[in-house]
Amino acid sequence: MNLLIDIGNTRIKWCINNNRIVNGVQAIDYKKNNFIKKLQISWIQLVTPPQVIAISSVSAHQVSLQIIELAKKNWPEIKVVMAKSSFQALSVTNAYSQPEKLGVDRWLGLIALQFYYPGNSCIVDCGTAITIDFLDEKGLHLGGLISPGLQLMKRSLSFGTEDLSYIGQSHSVGLSNATESAIFSGTLYAAAGLIEKTIGNICMSNTLVLTGGDAKLLANTINLKSIIEPDFVLKGLSLYCEGEKQA
Repeated sequence: MNLLIDIGNTRIKWCINNNRIVNGVQAIDYKKNNFIKKLQISWIQLVTPPQVIAISSVSAHQVSLQIIELAKKNWPEIKVVMAKSSFQALSVTNAYSQPEKLGVDRWLGLIALQFYYPGNSCIVDCGTAITIDFLDEKGLHLGGLISPGLQLMKRSLSFGTEDLSYIGQSHSVGLSNATESAIFSGTLYAAAGLIEKTIGNICMSNTLVLTGGDAKLLANTINLKSIIEPDFVLKGLSLYCEGEKQA
C-alpha cells in the first residue's frame, strides 16, 4: 500500500493507493500553520500502515521534509520515493533538452496520459498555472506551454492596477456590466482561447484531458470535447511507483 502525496503551489492532495486505484483523495492548504497537525489527524486513522510514501512536489523542499518527518514518525520503516522528471519513463520520452527542468507534476501527468489515453493526446493542467502538453502516438512528448492560471490572472490585475480588486466568486459568463464579472469572463475566455488556439492551430490531438482545480470550469467553456481527470497527477505518481519497483 502506498501513500501518495501531491504538493502543489497552495494545497497538498493525498490518498492511499492500491493496485493503481486512486480514490478517497483529501486536500489541505499547507500555507496554514497547522497543516501538519491536520495531516496527523487523518493519518492516525489509517488501519493498515503504508509501505511507501511517494511525493510529487512543486513547492519548497521544506514542505516535503516536514511531511517525510511526520511519515517516519508514524511508520519508521516506510520507504520514501521522491518523484523526479527524467528523459524517459514508462513509455514516455521527455522533450526537454534538460529533462529534469520539466515540472514533475507535468511529467507525472504525461505518464498518466500515455497509460490511460495512449495516442495523439493532450493534457491541460488548470491550476495556479495553466500548462498544456502533448504526446504523439509513440509516447514522445512534443513540448508544451505555460500560462498564468485563472486565479493568478485575476490577482495580477489587482496587483497591477489601482481600481481592479481580486474577488474569487463566480459570475455568469459573457459581456458584463460590472467590473468583477468582467474580470471573471475576461480571464476565463483568455484561458479558453489559449487552449483552443493551441490545439486548433499548433498541435492537433485526438484526446484532450483536463485536470486541476479549474478543469470543470474550463471544460464547460471551451468548444472542444474533453475528459476531466481531477486527480491525474496522483494517478501518474501511482504509475511512477510501479516503475520504481521494476527498476
